[in-house]
Amino acid sequence: MKIKLMLGICVVSASVIGILWFTYFAGQQNGEVVPREASQWHMGKGAQYNPVMQYDISANTTKFSAKIEFLPAANPGNQTLFVQINPNTNEEINQTVPVNIVYDFNQVSDNAKPFFTILDSTVFSVRDLAIENKYLVKGATWGDMYIHDVQEEIKVTDHGKVSLKFGSLDSYIISYKEGQKENKLWIVDNLPLPVKAEVYDLSGNLQYSYELTSLSAPLTPGLS
Repeated sequence: MKIKLMLGICVVSASVIGILWFTYFAGQQNGEVVPREASQWHMGKGAQYNPVMQYDISANTTKFSAKIEFLPAANPGNQTLFVQINPNTNEEINQTVPVNIVYDFNQVSDNAKPFFTILDSTVFSVRDLAIENKYLVKGATWGDMYIHDVQEEIKVTDHGKVSLKFGSLDSYIISYKEGQKENKLWIVDNLPLPVKAEVYDLSGNLQYSYELTSLSAPLTPGLS
């Protein structure tokens, strides 16, 4: 009888421990155990709060600024952006463009196309990593990249304040190695696009970089 009682207590104890563990941990993402309360992010998250985000962008020899305004949308899958491009000349380019869930640019004027091509491969290239929800917690894996048959993990490597021209924001660094350099993206929860990036080629040359220089997001949770 005592043995049965002890076995019963052990089973109950193990069940309680299992419930407590599951309450704290949500499960696994690519082998990483993540806390249940960890926030998740995907490209476009927070677009419904209609932020206005202005960037300085440098890609190879091209430099320009772009102000991206997320306009009110009835359907989250059909967002409209108003983009103001300043190519460091007297000619300012204004473009209203409808986008879908992956933020493809299908209706762009000829004079705006060269700049939208760069935006597509820089600020909006995060679509390659996070169309679906990814955990914002240090150590969470976002995917894998193969560079000349070498597998590199893309993961959250740090969490803290990132200093920008207008102040600092609580951010998560997503990084991966390419050659000897570490490529980095800075993500702020509830902002639809990364706020900063530094990406290098295999030779260690800076391929592109961008940084948020101005932000208006009075409705965005955590930023108001």
